[in-house]
Amino acid sequence: MGDAILNSIVSEYLFTEFRNKDEGFYSKTRSNIVGRKNLNRIGKEILPTNKIQHKLRQLSDNIFGNILESIIGAVYLDLGYNKSKEFVMKYVIEKTNTKSMDQNYKSKILEWSQTKKKEIKFINSTQKGPDHKKEYLIELFIDGSKISESWGNTIKSAEQKSAEIAIKIVS
Repeated sequence: MGDAILNSIVSEYLFTEFRNKDEGFYSKTRSNIVGRKNLNRIGKEILPTNKIQHKLRQLSDNIFGNILESIIGAVYLDLGYNKSKEFVMKYVIEKTNTKSMDQNYKSKILEWSQTKKKEIKFINSTQKGPDHKKEYLIELFIDGSKISESWGNTIKSAEQKSAEIAIKIVS
């Protein structure tokens, strides 16, 4: 239940705060705010580990996000929508940098390349590490010339980092 309440509150917040954005922005930004990675980070930050009763050897990061969602659901059931909205605003939205979420550098460099009639290529040149902890080196080429490169834990994150560097170079 907490995840549904969280989605509702975040959707309302985005619509009122970012009135002139398109549906894609709302969807992507909401997904980033309510996504497991963000909720796990916030949960780890605000939940005292010594108060979590468990029989596990070690708490996974997902536990923190799950507990945070459960708390949101409990606040809703006990105190209603407005109090759960206050909780989400204070502990989720204020702890999430929504301004930086609109930065899709890969889209920006691709738009730039179309405007300037330049050919962009992302090449996965190197991979290292075990399967469960692989890293990727992505090189970005414009018209055949290497402009930037970056490592990431996923191909997508490495492409974003490499595109961010390239945007700064060509702008």
